[in-house]
Amino acid sequence: MNPIKIKLASSESELIEIKNLQRINLKGNLSADEKKTEGFLTAEYSLSFLKKINQDSPAIIAKKNKVVGYALAVSKKIGKQNKLLNHLINEFDNQKYKDIKLVNENYIVVGQLCLDKSIRGMGYVEKIYSQFKKTYKNYKYCLTAVDLENKRSSAIHQRCGFLRIGQLMLNENPGEIILWDLKN
Repeated sequence: MNPIKIKLASSESELIEIKNLQRINLKGNLSADEKKTEGFLTAEYSLSFLKKINQDSPAIIAKKNKVVGYALAVSKKIGKQNKLLNHLINEFDNQKYKDIKLVNENYIVVGQLCLDKSIRGMGYVEKIYSQFKKTYKNYKYCLTAVDLENKRSSAIHQRCGFLRIGQLMLNENPGEIILWDLKN
């Protein structure tokens, strides 16, 4: 049995596997029960955009025989090239953390986090974020947004050290802006 490795995405086949995992877990592809108990993804990215993201800041992946989990690391520069991510970055830039305006701070965005159902609840989000922190240690903060209906995502991010610093709209749904101080 192959162990699950936490590593940086480095091939097109891994990005295709990220895309496949993304498609399965999109909000519109899940039942109401699945959304409530398992969580969901709100954004779909094209393979070409995933390649662009990964060239700039590789995704952290959990891989067995295929990708079974990932966190997309998105710089402000690349995020500005996507409508939803650009909206998030504009919202993040308007926030303050400890009386410091984030627009002037060096942060990276988690563009998406997803685990295959088979490995949920086994500590892999924590392992992915541990690698994320080591890989992106030159950033001061990590920011993302979570749909308020996605209780599972909110809970796991809170356990990993993310703090709620604001609110926003994600498409037509209210969401929370969460921040992880990578220097603490």
